[in-house]
Amino acid sequence: MNEKTNRSSTSIPSLLTDQFEAIMSKMTEGIIIIDMEGKIQWINEAAFNLLELSQQQIPPGTSFEQLFSYRRAYDLQYRPISPRINLEKLLSLANSSIQKQPLLCFLPSGGTVCIDVVYTLLKDQEKPTGIICQLHNLTEFYQTQANTSRNNTALLSLINAIAHLHDLLAASPPEEALSLPSSIHIIGQHLADLIRGLLGGQAVFLFSLGSLDQRLYYIAFGGLTPEQAELRWQNSGRYGLEDFLDPHEIAQLYEHQQVMVDREHMRIPFLRAVDFPASYLFWTPLFVKQELVGMFVLGRDCPCNAEESELVQAVATLTTLMIEYVRPVASMDQEKGNDLVLQATGQIINTFLDLASHELKTPLTSTMGNIQLALRRLEKLNDQIREEGEGISKKIELLRDPLEAASDSARIQERIIRNLIDDAQIQKKLLEIHPRPYELTALIQEAVKHHQQQYPDRQVTLALPPQELWANVDAIRIKQVIQIYLTNAHHQSPIDQPIAVRLRIDLSQAYISVQDKGPGIALQEQERIWDRLYRSQGTAPQNELDLSMGMNFYLCRMLIEHHKGQVGVESIPGHGSIFWFSIPSTGMKS
Repeated sequence: MNEKTNRSSTSIPSLLTDQFEAIMSKMTEGIIIIDMEGKIQWINEAAFNLLELSQQQIPPGTSFEQLFSYRRAYDLQYRPISPRINLEKLLSLANSSIQKQPLLCFLPSGGTVCIDVVYTLLKDQEKPTGIICQLHNLTEFYQTQANTSRNNTALLSLINAIAHLHDLLAASPPEEALSLPSSIHIIGQHLADLIRGLLGGQAVFLFSLGSLDQRLYYIAFGGLTPEQAELRWQNSGRYGLEDFLDPHEIAQLYEHQQVMVDREHMRIPFLRAVDFPASYLFWTPLFVKQELVGMFVLGRDCPCNAEESELVQAVATLTTLMIEYVRPVASMDQEKGNDLVLQATGQIINTFLDLASHELKTPLTSTMGNIQLALRRLEKLNDQIREEGEGISKKIELLRDPLEAASDSARIQERIIRNLIDDAQIQKKLLEIHPRPYELTALIQEAVKHHQQQYPDRQVTLALPPQELWANVDAIRIKQVIQIYLTNAHHQSPIDQPIAVRLRIDLSQAYISVQDKGPGIALQEQERIWDRLYRSQGTAPQNELDLSMGMNFYLCRMLIEHHKGQVGVESIPGHGSIFWFSIPSTGMKS
Protein backbone atom coordinates (compact mmCIF):
# COMPACT_ATOMS: atom_id res chain seq x y z
CA MET A 1 0.00 0.00 0.00
CA ASN A 2 1.37 3.40 -0.90
CA GLU A 3 1.43 5.45 2.27
CA LYS A 4 -0.13 8.41 0.40
CA THR A 5 -3.08 6.50 -1.07
CA ASN A 6 -6.64 5.90 0.09
CA ARG A 7 -7.23 9.21 1.79
CA SER A 8 -10.74 9.78 0.56
CA SER A 9 -12.64 8.73 3.70
CA THR A 10 -14.24 11.24 6.05
CA SER A 11 -11.86 13.49 7.97
CA ILE A 12 -9.01 10.99 7.74
CA PRO A 13 -7.09 13.24 5.28
CA SER A 14 -6.97 15.97 7.91
CA LEU A 15 -4.94 13.61 10.08
CA LEU A 16 -2.59 12.45 7.38
CA THR A 17 -0.60 15.62 7.02
CA ASP A 18 3.06 15.48 6.11
CA GLN A 19 3.94 16.51 9.67
CA PHE A 20 1.74 13.77 11.15
CA GLU A 21 3.23 11.15 8.83
CA ALA A 22 6.74 12.26 9.69
CA ILE A 23 6.05 11.83 13.40
CA MET A 24 4.26 8.49 13.04
CA SER A 25 6.87 7.11 10.64
CA LYS A 26 9.62 7.59 13.20
CA MET A 27 7.79 5.75 15.96
CA THR A 28 9.29 2.42 16.93
CA GLU A 29 5.92 0.82 17.66
CA GLY A 30 3.55 -0.16 14.86
CA ILE A 31 0.81 2.29 13.91
CA ILE A 32 -2.18 1.50 11.68
CA ILE A 33 -4.92 4.03 10.88
CA ILE A 34 -8.34 2.70 9.90
CA ASP A 35 -11.45 4.52 8.70
CA MET A 36 -14.91 3.96 10.19
CA GLU A 37 -15.60 1.27 7.59
CA GLY A 38 -12.68 -0.80 8.84
CA LYS A 39 -10.45 -0.09 5.81
CA ILE A 40 -6.75 0.55 6.30
CA GLN A 41 -5.71 4.10 5.42
CA TRP A 42 -2.10 4.18 6.55
CA ILE A 43 0.58 1.92 8.03
CA ASN A 44 3.98 2.98 9.32
CA GLU A 45 7.20 1.12 8.64
CA ALA A 46 7.41 -0.31 12.17
CA ALA A 47 4.08 -2.14 11.66
CA PHE A 48 5.23 -3.58 8.34
CA ASN A 49 8.46 -4.79 9.96
CA LEU A 50 6.70 -6.21 13.00
CA LEU A 51 4.31 -8.31 10.88
CA GLU A 52 6.94 -9.05 8.20
CA LEU A 53 4.71 -7.59 5.49
CA SER A 54 5.49 -5.49 2.45
CA GLN A 55 3.49 -2.58 1.06
CA GLN A 56 2.73 -4.63 -2.06
CA GLN A 57 0.90 -7.21 0.06
CA ILE A 58 -1.61 -4.61 1.28
CA PRO A 59 -3.57 -3.31 -1.73
CA PRO A 60 -5.94 -0.31 -1.44
CA GLY A 61 -9.19 -1.22 0.28
CA THR A 62 -7.65 -3.89 2.52
CA SER A 63 -9.56 -4.28 5.78
CA PHE A 64 -7.98 -4.66 9.18
CA GLU A 65 -9.22 -8.26 9.39
CA GLN A 66 -7.70 -9.05 5.99
CA LEU A 67 -4.37 -7.69 7.17
CA PHE A 68 -4.12 -10.37 9.86
CA SER A 69 -5.35 -13.07 7.48
CA TYR A 70 -1.85 -12.89 5.97
CA ARG A 71 -0.53 -14.10 9.34
CA ARG A 72 -1.86 -16.93 11.47
CA ALA A 73 -3.17 -15.25 14.63
CA TYR A 74 -3.83 -16.94 17.96
CA ASP A 75 -4.85 -15.81 21.41
CA LEU A 76 -2.44 -16.34 24.32
CA GLN A 77 -3.79 -19.88 24.82
CA TYR A 78 -2.86 -20.74 21.17
CA ARG A 79 -6.49 -20.77 20.01
CA PRO A 80 -6.95 -19.47 16.43
CA ILE A 81 -8.56 -16.02 16.32
CA SER A 82 -9.41 -13.40 13.73
CA PRO A 83 -8.51 -9.96 15.14
CA ARG A 84 -11.37 -7.56 14.60
CA ILE A 85 -12.42 -4.17 15.88
CA ASN A 86 -15.58 -4.11 17.96
CA LEU A 87 -16.72 -0.72 16.70
CA GLU A 88 -19.97 -0.77 18.67
CA LYS A 89 -18.10 -1.39 21.92
CA LEU A 90 -15.46 1.20 21.05
CA LEU A 91 -18.13 3.85 20.40
CA SER A 92 -19.89 3.02 23.65
CA LEU A 93 -16.80 3.46 25.80
CA ALA A 94 -16.71 6.68 27.72
CA ASN A 95 -13.65 8.83 28.34
CA SER A 96 -10.63 6.97 26.94
CA SER A 97 -12.36 5.10 24.09
CA ILE A 98 -9.53 2.55 24.19
CA GLN A 99 -9.81 -1.18 23.55
CA LYS A 100 -7.00 -3.76 23.91
CA GLN A 101 -6.45 -7.17 22.36
CA PRO A 102 -3.33 -9.32 22.96
CA LEU A 103 -2.51 -11.87 20.26
CA LEU A 104 0.23 -14.09 18.85
CA CYS A 105 1.23 -14.06 15.17
CA PHE A 106 3.30 -16.70 13.39
CA LEU A 107 5.67 -15.06 10.91
CA PRO A 108 7.18 -16.27 7.60
CA SER A 109 10.64 -16.20 9.21
CA GLY A 110 9.49 -18.97 11.57
CA GLY A 111 9.29 -16.74 14.62
CA THR A 112 6.34 -15.84 16.81
CA VAL A 113 5.54 -12.29 17.83
CA CYS A 114 3.31 -11.29 20.76
CA ILE A 115 1.42 -8.08 20.07
CA ASP A 116 -0.77 -6.02 22.35
CA VAL A 117 -3.11 -4.23 19.92
CA VAL A 118 -4.53 -1.03 21.38
CA TYR A 119 -7.46 0.53 19.51
CA THR A 120 -8.09 4.24 20.10
CA LEU A 121 -11.07 6.10 18.62
CA LEU A 122 -10.16 9.23 16.66
CA LYS A 123 -12.61 12.13 16.90
CA ASP A 124 -13.05 15.43 15.12
CA GLN A 125 -15.23 17.78 17.19
CA GLU A 126 -16.61 14.78 19.12
CA LYS A 127 -17.50 13.01 15.85
CA PRO A 128 -15.78 9.63 15.35
CA THR A 129 -13.63 9.78 12.23
CA GLY A 130 -11.37 6.74 12.44
CA ILE A 131 -9.39 4.38 14.61
CA ILE A 132 -5.69 4.34 15.37
CA CYS A 133 -4.21 0.93 16.20
CA GLN A 134 -0.98 0.78 18.16
CA LEU A 135 0.93 -2.51 17.97
CA HIS A 136 2.99 -2.92 21.13
CA ASN A 137 5.63 -5.61 20.68
CA LEU A 138 5.61 -7.57 23.95
CA THR A 139 7.32 -10.66 22.58
CA GLU A 140 10.29 -10.60 24.94
CA PHE A 141 8.15 -10.06 28.01
CA TYR A 142 5.54 -12.60 26.92
CA GLN A 143 8.17 -15.25 26.28
CA THR A 144 9.75 -14.65 29.68
CA GLN A 145 6.42 -14.92 31.46
CA ALA A 146 5.22 -17.82 29.31
CA ASN A 147 8.44 -19.75 29.83
CA THR A 148 8.38 -19.40 33.61
CA SER A 149 4.68 -20.26 33.71
CA ARG A 150 5.21 -23.31 31.48
CA ASN A 151 8.15 -24.43 33.59
CA ASN A 152 6.12 -24.12 36.78
CA THR A 153 3.21 -26.08 35.31
CA ALA A 154 5.58 -28.67 33.91
CA LEU A 155 7.24 -29.17 37.29
CA LEU A 156 3.82 -29.80 38.81
CA SER A 157 3.19 -32.40 36.08
CA LEU A 158 6.45 -34.06 37.05
CA ILE A 159 5.47 -34.30 40.69
CA ASN A 160 2.00 -35.55 39.78
CA ALA A 161 3.58 -38.21 37.57
CA ILE A 162 5.81 -39.40 40.39
CA ALA A 163 2.90 -39.32 42.83
CA HIS A 164 1.03 -41.78 40.57
CA LEU A 165 3.78 -44.38 40.66
CA HIS A 166 1.65 -46.37 43.08
CA ASP A 167 -0.94 -46.79 40.32
CA LEU A 168 1.44 -49.10 38.50
CA LEU A 169 1.25 -51.56 41.37
CA ALA A 170 -2.17 -52.52 40.09
CA ALA A 171 -0.44 -52.79 36.76
CA SER A 172 -1.16 -54.42 33.49
CA PRO A 173 -2.00 -58.11 33.42
CA PRO A 174 0.91 -60.45 32.61
CA GLU A 175 -0.55 -61.25 29.21
CA GLU A 176 -0.53 -57.61 28.08
CA ALA A 177 1.63 -57.37 24.97
CA LEU A 178 2.50 -53.66 25.20
CA SER A 179 6.09 -52.63 25.80
CA LEU A 180 4.78 -49.63 27.74
CA PRO A 181 2.00 -51.00 29.96
CA SER A 182 -1.43 -49.40 29.57
CA SER A 183 -1.34 -48.68 33.30
CA ILE A 184 1.28 -46.02 32.64
CA HIS A 185 -1.42 -43.84 31.04
CA ILE A 186 -1.81 -41.48 34.02
CA ILE A 187 1.94 -41.05 34.43
CA GLY A 188 2.37 -40.75 30.67
CA GLN A 189 -0.22 -37.99 30.51
CA HIS A 190 1.63 -35.93 33.10
CA LEU A 191 4.93 -36.44 31.29
CA ALA A 192 3.35 -35.51 27.96
CA ASP A 193 2.10 -32.33 29.63
CA LEU A 194 5.61 -31.81 31.01
CA ILE A 195 7.18 -31.82 27.53
CA ARG A 196 4.45 -29.72 25.95
CA GLY A 197 4.55 -27.25 28.83
CA LEU A 198 8.30 -26.78 28.85
CA LEU A 199 8.71 -26.50 25.09
CA GLY A 200 5.44 -24.81 24.13
CA GLY A 201 4.39 -27.38 21.54
CA GLN A 202 1.04 -27.49 19.77
CA ALA A 203 0.64 -31.24 20.30
CA VAL A 204 2.42 -34.14 21.99
CA PHE A 205 1.94 -37.91 21.85
CA LEU A 206 3.23 -40.87 23.84
CA PHE A 207 3.22 -44.18 21.96
CA SER A 208 3.83 -47.73 23.14
CA LEU A 209 5.32 -50.17 20.64
CA GLY A 210 3.59 -53.55 20.81
CA SER A 211 6.16 -56.15 21.86
CA LEU A 212 4.58 -58.81 19.61
CA ASP A 213 2.86 -57.02 16.73
CA GLN A 214 5.19 -53.95 16.63
CA ARG A 215 2.20 -51.67 16.22
CA LEU A 216 1.82 -48.24 17.77
CA TYR A 217 -0.58 -47.81 20.68
CA TYR A 218 -1.54 -44.39 22.01
CA ILE A 219 -0.79 -44.07 25.72
CA ALA A 220 -1.26 -40.31 26.18
CA PHE A 221 -1.44 -37.08 24.19
CA GLY A 222 -2.04 -33.36 24.64
CA GLY A 223 -3.12 -30.35 22.60
CA LEU A 224 -6.03 -32.09 20.83
CA THR A 225 -9.75 -31.45 20.73
CA PRO A 226 -12.01 -34.17 22.21
CA GLU A 227 -12.90 -35.26 18.66
CA GLN A 228 -9.23 -35.55 17.66
CA ALA A 229 -8.47 -37.50 20.83
CA GLU A 230 -11.34 -39.93 20.25
CA LEU A 231 -10.10 -40.56 16.70
CA ARG A 232 -6.68 -41.53 18.10
CA TRP A 233 -8.14 -43.98 20.58
CA GLN A 234 -10.19 -45.58 17.80
CA ASN A 235 -7.06 -46.13 15.71
CA SER A 236 -4.72 -47.17 18.51
CA GLY A 237 -2.88 -50.41 17.64
CA ARG A 238 -3.94 -50.46 13.98
CA TYR A 239 -0.72 -49.17 12.41
CA GLY A 240 3.03 -49.65 12.67
CA LEU A 241 5.97 -47.27 12.53
CA GLU A 242 6.23 -47.73 8.78
CA ASP A 243 2.79 -46.12 8.38
CA PHE A 244 4.06 -42.91 9.99
CA LEU A 245 7.75 -42.78 9.03
CA ASP A 246 10.11 -43.62 6.18
CA PRO A 247 12.54 -46.57 6.57
CA HIS A 248 15.60 -44.36 7.14
CA GLU A 249 13.75 -42.47 9.89
CA ILE A 250 12.76 -45.71 11.60
CA ALA A 251 16.41 -46.79 11.45
CA GLN A 252 17.40 -43.54 13.18
CA LEU A 253 15.00 -44.26 16.04
CA TYR A 254 16.52 -47.71 16.55
CA GLU A 255 19.92 -46.01 16.65
CA HIS A 256 18.77 -43.89 19.63
CA GLN A 257 18.48 -40.75 17.47
CA GLN A 258 15.75 -38.13 17.48
CA VAL A 259 13.88 -37.77 14.17
CA MET A 260 12.50 -34.48 12.82
CA VAL A 261 9.71 -34.54 10.21
CA ASP A 262 8.48 -31.33 8.56
CA ARG A 263 4.81 -30.75 7.85
CA GLU A 264 5.09 -31.59 4.16
CA HIS A 265 6.26 -35.12 5.01
CA MET A 266 4.05 -35.83 8.04
CA ARG A 267 1.83 -38.90 7.69
CA ILE A 268 -1.16 -39.92 9.78
CA PRO A 269 -2.45 -43.11 8.14
CA PHE A 270 -6.05 -42.66 9.25
CA LEU A 271 -6.24 -39.01 8.11
CA ARG A 272 -5.85 -37.32 4.74
CA ALA A 273 -4.12 -34.33 6.34
CA VAL A 274 -2.53 -33.46 9.67
CA ASP A 275 -5.28 -32.10 11.93
CA PHE A 276 -3.24 -30.00 14.38
CA PRO A 277 -1.18 -26.80 13.81
CA ALA A 278 2.50 -27.75 13.93
CA SER A 279 5.23 -27.24 11.35
CA TYR A 280 7.48 -30.03 12.68
CA LEU A 281 7.18 -33.34 14.50
CA PHE A 282 10.02 -34.55 16.72
CA TRP A 283 10.09 -38.31 17.39
CA THR A 284 12.14 -39.27 20.46
CA PRO A 285 12.67 -43.01 21.07
CA LEU A 286 12.17 -44.63 24.48
CA PHE A 287 14.44 -47.54 25.35
CA VAL A 288 14.30 -49.91 28.32
CA LYS A 289 17.34 -52.20 28.60
CA GLN A 290 18.27 -51.53 24.95
CA GLU A 291 14.77 -52.44 23.72
CA LEU A 292 12.73 -49.83 21.82
CA VAL A 293 9.48 -49.69 23.81
CA GLY A 294 7.85 -46.48 22.61
CA MET A 295 8.38 -42.87 21.66
CA PHE A 296 7.45 -39.30 22.53
CA VAL A 297 6.31 -37.19 19.57
CA LEU A 298 6.28 -33.40 19.94
CA GLY A 299 4.61 -31.10 17.41
CA ARG A 300 5.68 -27.45 17.33
CA ASP A 301 6.21 -24.58 14.90
CA CYS A 302 9.97 -24.20 15.17
CA PRO A 303 12.81 -26.72 15.33
CA CYS A 304 14.16 -27.81 18.71
CA ASN A 305 17.56 -26.41 19.59
CA ALA A 306 20.21 -28.58 21.24
CA GLU A 307 19.11 -27.72 24.79
CA GLU A 308 15.44 -28.44 24.03
CA SER A 309 16.30 -31.76 22.43
CA GLU A 310 18.29 -32.67 25.54
CA LEU A 311 15.30 -31.78 27.70
CA VAL A 312 13.03 -34.11 25.70
CA GLN A 313 15.67 -36.81 26.07
CA ALA A 314 15.75 -36.17 29.83
CA VAL A 315 11.99 -36.64 30.11
CA ALA A 316 12.24 -39.75 27.94
CA THR A 317 14.89 -41.04 30.37
CA LEU A 318 12.58 -40.24 33.27
CA THR A 319 9.77 -42.21 31.63
CA THR A 320 11.87 -45.30 31.05
CA LEU A 321 13.29 -45.07 34.57
CA MET A 322 9.77 -45.20 35.92
CA ILE A 323 8.95 -48.25 33.84
CA GLU A 324 12.23 -50.00 34.64
CA TYR A 325 11.95 -49.40 38.38
CA VAL A 326 8.25 -50.04 38.85
CA ARG A 327 7.22 -52.86 36.52
CA PRO A 328 9.09 -55.61 38.41
CA VAL A 329 7.18 -54.84 41.62
CA ALA A 330 3.71 -55.14 40.06
CA SER A 331 3.40 -58.80 41.04
CA MET A 332 4.69 -58.37 44.61
CA ASP A 333 2.59 -58.04 47.74
CA GLN A 334 1.27 -54.55 48.47
CA GLU A 335 3.45 -53.68 51.47
CA LYS A 336 6.73 -54.76 49.91
CA GLY A 337 5.72 -53.19 46.59
CA ASN A 338 4.97 -49.85 48.24
CA ASP A 339 8.37 -49.80 49.95
CA LEU A 340 10.14 -50.50 46.67
CA VAL A 341 8.11 -47.85 44.85
CA LEU A 342 9.10 -45.28 47.46
CA GLN A 343 12.75 -46.20 46.91
CA ALA A 344 12.25 -45.96 43.16
CA THR A 345 10.59 -42.57 43.55
CA GLY A 346 13.65 -41.20 45.32
CA GLN A 347 15.99 -42.56 42.66
CA ILE A 348 13.88 -41.14 39.85
CA ILE A 349 13.67 -37.69 41.40
CA ASN A 350 17.40 -37.57 42.05
CA THR A 351 18.18 -38.67 38.49
CA PHE A 352 15.88 -36.04 37.03
CA LEU A 353 17.33 -33.33 39.25
CA ASP A 354 20.82 -34.21 38.09
CA LEU A 355 19.63 -33.88 34.50
CA ALA A 356 17.61 -30.70 34.83
CA SER A 357 18.46 -28.52 37.85
CA HIS A 358 21.51 -26.78 36.39
CA GLU A 359 19.85 -26.22 33.01
CA LEU A 360 16.82 -24.69 34.73
CA LYS A 361 18.74 -22.42 37.08
CA THR A 362 21.22 -20.84 34.66
CA PRO A 363 18.75 -19.22 32.21
CA LEU A 364 16.48 -18.26 35.12
CA THR A 365 19.27 -16.27 36.78
CA SER A 366 19.80 -14.37 33.55
CA THR A 367 16.06 -13.84 33.08
CA MET A 368 15.59 -12.41 36.57
CA GLY A 369 18.55 -10.10 36.12
CA ASN A 370 17.19 -8.78 32.82
CA ILE A 371 13.70 -8.29 34.24
CA GLN A 372 14.97 -6.39 37.27
CA LEU A 373 17.24 -4.24 35.10
CA ALA A 374 14.36 -3.42 32.76
CA LEU A 375 12.09 -2.52 35.70
CA ARG A 376 14.72 -0.19 37.15
CA ARG A 377 15.21 1.52 33.79
CA LEU A 378 11.47 1.91 33.30
CA GLU A 379 11.11 3.43 36.77
CA LYS A 380 13.90 5.89 36.11
CA LEU A 381 12.48 6.80 32.70
CA ASN A 382 9.00 7.21 34.12
CA ASP A 383 10.29 9.61 36.79
CA GLN A 384 12.05 11.69 34.14
CA ILE A 385 9.04 12.13 31.89
CA ARG A 386 6.17 12.13 34.40
CA GLU A 387 5.98 15.91 34.29
CA GLU A 388 6.22 15.99 30.50
CA GLY A 389 3.13 14.05 29.61
CA GLU A 390 0.61 11.68 31.12
CA GLY A 391 0.23 9.77 27.84
CA ILE A 392 3.83 8.57 27.78
CA SER A 393 3.60 7.46 31.41
CA LYS A 394 0.56 5.36 30.54
CA LYS A 395 2.49 3.65 27.75
CA ILE A 396 5.26 2.80 30.19
CA GLU A 397 2.69 1.35 32.57
CA LEU A 398 1.59 -0.98 29.75
CA LEU A 399 5.14 -2.35 29.69
CA ARG A 400 5.51 -2.46 33.47
CA ASP A 401 2.57 -4.83 34.03
CA PRO A 402 3.93 -7.79 32.01
CA LEU A 403 7.42 -7.16 33.37
CA GLU A 404 6.23 -7.31 36.97
CA ALA A 405 4.16 -10.41 36.24
CA ALA A 406 7.21 -12.05 34.67
CA SER A 407 9.30 -11.03 37.67
CA ASP A 408 6.80 -12.60 40.08
CA SER A 409 6.78 -15.83 38.06
CA ALA A 410 10.56 -15.86 37.98
CA ARG A 411 10.74 -15.46 41.76
CA ILE A 412 8.39 -18.40 42.25
CA GLN A 413 10.40 -20.50 39.83
CA GLU A 414 13.66 -19.48 41.51
CA ARG A 415 12.32 -20.68 44.86
CA ILE A 416 11.14 -23.95 43.34
CA ILE A 417 14.50 -24.57 41.71
CA ARG A 418 16.34 -23.65 44.93
CA ASN A 419 14.25 -26.24 46.75
CA LEU A 420 15.00 -28.81 44.05
CA ILE A 421 18.72 -28.23 44.39
CA ASP A 422 18.56 -28.32 48.19
CA ASP A 423 16.71 -31.62 48.04
CA ALA A 424 19.25 -33.09 45.60
CA GLN A 425 22.05 -32.11 47.99
CA ILE A 426 20.21 -33.64 50.95
CA GLN A 427 19.74 -36.94 49.13
CA LYS A 428 23.43 -37.04 48.29
CA LYS A 429 24.34 -35.97 51.85
CA LEU A 430 26.08 -32.91 50.43
CA LEU A 431 23.95 -30.19 52.03
CA GLU A 432 26.17 -27.72 53.89
CA ILE A 433 25.27 -25.16 56.53
CA HIS A 434 27.56 -22.40 57.74
CA PRO A 435 26.71 -21.55 61.38
CA ARG A 436 28.01 -18.52 63.19
CA PRO A 437 26.81 -16.55 66.22
CA TYR A 438 23.63 -14.67 65.34
CA GLU A 439 21.11 -12.69 67.37
CA LEU A 440 17.73 -14.37 66.87
CA THR A 441 15.37 -11.42 67.50
CA ALA A 442 17.11 -9.45 64.74
CA LEU A 443 16.99 -12.48 62.46
CA ILE A 444 13.23 -12.91 62.99
CA GLN A 445 12.59 -9.20 62.42
CA GLU A 446 14.50 -9.35 59.12
CA ALA A 447 12.49 -12.39 57.96
CA VAL A 448 9.17 -10.78 58.91
CA LYS A 449 10.12 -7.50 57.22
CA HIS A 450 10.88 -9.36 53.99
CA HIS A 451 7.54 -11.17 54.19
CA GLN A 452 5.61 -7.93 54.76
CA GLN A 453 7.27 -6.36 51.75
CA GLN A 454 5.75 -9.15 49.68
CA TYR A 455 2.37 -9.05 51.44
CA PRO A 456 1.88 -5.50 52.76
CA ASP A 457 -1.81 -6.07 53.55
CA ARG A 458 -1.07 -8.85 56.04
CA GLN A 459 -0.55 -7.96 59.70
CA VAL A 460 2.16 -9.88 61.54
CA THR A 461 2.45 -9.58 65.31
CA LEU A 462 5.74 -10.23 67.11
CA ALA A 463 6.28 -11.53 70.62
CA LEU A 464 10.02 -11.26 71.28
CA PRO A 465 12.00 -11.30 74.54
CA PRO A 466 13.41 -7.94 75.71
CA GLN A 467 16.94 -9.35 75.86
CA GLU A 468 19.12 -10.45 72.99
CA LEU A 469 18.98 -14.20 72.33
CA TRP A 470 21.96 -15.74 70.56
CA ALA A 471 22.51 -19.03 68.71
CA ASN A 472 25.03 -20.54 66.31
CA VAL A 473 23.02 -20.71 63.07
CA ASP A 474 23.22 -20.39 59.33
CA ALA A 475 21.10 -17.22 59.18
CA ILE A 476 20.11 -17.74 55.53
CA ARG A 477 18.79 -21.22 56.25
CA ILE A 478 16.90 -20.22 59.40
CA LYS A 479 15.28 -17.33 57.48
CA GLN A 480 14.34 -19.84 54.79
CA VAL A 481 12.47 -21.93 57.37
CA ILE A 482 10.71 -18.88 58.83
CA GLN A 483 9.72 -17.74 55.34
CA ILE A 484 8.18 -21.14 54.60
CA TYR A 485 6.22 -21.00 57.86
CA LEU A 486 5.07 -17.43 57.15
CA THR A 487 4.07 -18.17 53.56
CA ASN A 488 2.04 -21.17 54.65
CA ALA A 489 0.33 -19.10 57.37
CA HIS A 490 -0.42 -16.33 54.88
CA HIS A 491 -2.14 -18.71 52.48
CA GLN A 492 -4.09 -20.46 55.21
CA SER A 493 -5.39 -17.45 57.15
CA PRO A 494 -8.16 -15.02 56.14
CA ILE A 495 -6.54 -11.75 55.03
CA ASP A 496 -8.04 -9.82 57.97
CA GLN A 497 -6.51 -12.20 60.53
CA PRO A 498 -2.98 -11.48 61.81
CA ILE A 499 -0.14 -14.00 61.85
CA ALA A 500 1.56 -14.33 65.22
CA VAL A 501 5.32 -14.92 65.44
CA ARG A 502 6.85 -15.76 68.81
CA LEU A 503 10.36 -16.39 70.16
CA ARG A 504 10.93 -17.92 73.58
CA ILE A 505 13.67 -19.81 75.40
CA ASP A 506 13.23 -22.98 77.44
CA LEU A 507 16.38 -24.17 79.20
CA SER A 508 19.01 -24.19 76.45
CA GLN A 509 16.58 -24.33 73.52
CA ALA A 510 15.21 -21.38 71.54
CA TYR A 511 11.68 -21.92 70.21
CA ILE A 512 10.36 -19.98 67.20
CA SER A 513 6.70 -20.40 66.27
CA VAL A 514 4.30 -19.06 63.62
CA GLN A 515 0.57 -19.20 64.37
CA ASP A 516 -2.17 -18.87 61.75
CA LYS A 517 -5.98 -18.68 61.87
CA GLY A 518 -6.48 -21.19 59.07
CA PRO A 519 -8.54 -24.38 58.82
CA GLY A 520 -6.06 -26.44 60.81
CA ILE A 521 -4.58 -29.86 60.10
CA ALA A 522 -6.07 -33.25 60.91
CA LEU A 523 -4.22 -35.22 63.59
CA GLN A 524 -3.31 -38.07 61.21
CA GLU A 525 -1.61 -35.59 58.87
CA GLN A 526 0.42 -33.70 61.45
CA GLU A 527 3.31 -36.18 61.39
CA ARG A 528 3.19 -36.91 57.66
CA ILE A 529 3.53 -33.31 56.46
CA TRP A 530 7.24 -33.47 57.32
CA ASP A 531 7.76 -36.40 54.92
CA ARG A 532 9.35 -35.88 51.54
CA LEU A 533 6.78 -35.27 48.77
CA TYR A 534 3.79 -35.59 51.10
CA ARG A 535 1.13 -33.05 50.14
CA SER A 536 -1.18 -32.12 53.00
CA GLN A 537 -4.72 -31.02 52.29
CA GLY A 538 -4.42 -28.43 55.03
CA THR A 539 -1.08 -26.75 54.36
CA ALA A 540 -0.20 -26.54 50.67
CA PRO A 541 -0.93 -23.14 49.07
CA GLN A 542 -3.72 -23.56 46.56
CA ASN A 543 -3.01 -20.47 44.45
CA GLU A 544 0.70 -21.09 43.83
CA LEU A 545 2.29 -23.84 41.83
CA ASP A 546 5.08 -25.12 44.01
CA LEU A 547 7.14 -28.25 43.67
CA SER A 548 7.52 -27.98 47.43
CA MET A 549 3.93 -29.07 47.87
CA GLY A 550 5.29 -32.03 49.75
CA MET A 551 8.82 -30.62 49.95
CA ASN A 552 8.63 -27.32 51.86
CA PHE A 553 8.08 -28.79 55.32
CA TYR A 554 10.41 -31.69 54.56
CA LEU A 555 13.16 -29.15 53.77
CA CYS A 556 12.36 -27.31 57.03
CA ARG A 557 12.79 -30.52 58.98
CA MET A 558 16.09 -31.34 57.31
CA LEU A 559 17.48 -27.80 57.74
CA ILE A 560 16.55 -27.70 61.43
CA GLU A 561 17.93 -31.20 62.03
CA HIS A 562 21.20 -30.00 60.50
CA HIS A 563 21.10 -27.35 63.26
CA LYS A 564 20.56 -30.15 65.84
CA GLY A 565 17.01 -28.94 66.43
CA GLN A 566 13.44 -30.20 66.04
CA VAL A 567 10.28 -29.19 64.17
CA GLY A 568 6.62 -29.65 65.08
CA VAL A 569 3.06 -28.51 64.56
CA GLU A 570 0.16 -28.08 66.97
CA SER A 571 -3.26 -27.89 65.36
CA ILE A 572 -6.94 -28.51 65.98
CA PRO A 573 -9.07 -28.59 62.82
CA GLY A 574 -11.09 -25.40 62.61
CA HIS A 575 -8.85 -23.52 65.03
CA GLY A 576 -5.68 -22.79 63.08
CA SER A 577 -2.14 -24.14 63.44
CA ILE A 578 1.12 -23.34 65.21
CA PHE A 579 4.25 -24.40 63.34
CA TRP A 580 7.36 -24.30 65.49
CA PHE A 581 11.01 -25.27 65.49
CA SER A 582 13.68 -25.37 68.16
CA ILE A 583 17.43 -24.85 67.96
CA PRO A 584 20.14 -24.86 70.63
CA SER A 585 20.70 -21.40 72.13
CA THR A 586 23.96 -19.99 73.43
CA GLY A 587 22.07 -17.76 75.90
CA MET A 588 20.63 -14.31 76.48
CA LYS A 589 22.40 -10.98 76.73
CA SER A 590 20.91 -7.92 78.36
